[in-house]
Amino acid sequence: SPMLAYGKGRSYGDACLNGGGTLLTTDELDRTLTFNIENGVIRAEAGMTLAGVLARIVPHGWFLPVTPGTQVVTLGGAVANDVHGKNHHVAGTFGRFVTALELVRSSGERLELTPDGEHADLFRATVGGLGLTGLITWVEFRLLRIQSDAINQPSTKLESLDAFFELNELANARS
Repeated sequence: SPMLAYGKGRSYGDACLNGGGTLLTTDELDRTLTFNIENGVIRAEAGMTLAGVLARIVPHGWFLPVTPGTQVVTLGGAVANDVHGKNHHVAGTFGRFVTALELVRSSGERLELTPDGEHADLFRATVGGLGLTGLITWVEFRLLRIQSDAINQPSTKLESLDAFFELNELANARS
């Protein structure tokens, strides 16, 4: 019967439903495979949540390049839905930071996909492909360096919407 991967069920709409088919849960695919603390590249299994990734990387001075509205999304789901965060206008989507992934096709074939590799077309179809190209088993992606796990957030009172847009444009120019 038709099979689809199922992470934490946080997808919008019915993306992770498969009426009459089989759902492959990725709950046990939740380990860090490699983490280069020097260059900020991590490879982890597709069932690891963003919260799990954060717990692993923040103590070493790294953060997620894109942070959606929930930390309870899996890496496989972040790729399959090509999630975006509040910094979308600057950083783009999660897929921009993916350097490699493993895909298991319905034939059982295991492929390592990269943005510029032999199967670049399949990589592009998989990022944002809602799991329809196969089962993502692991994801490798680049992180962002942080100075601290604390946030220093100043507040500015503005007199008008125009003043906000002016300040926002200046802030975006600095990003």
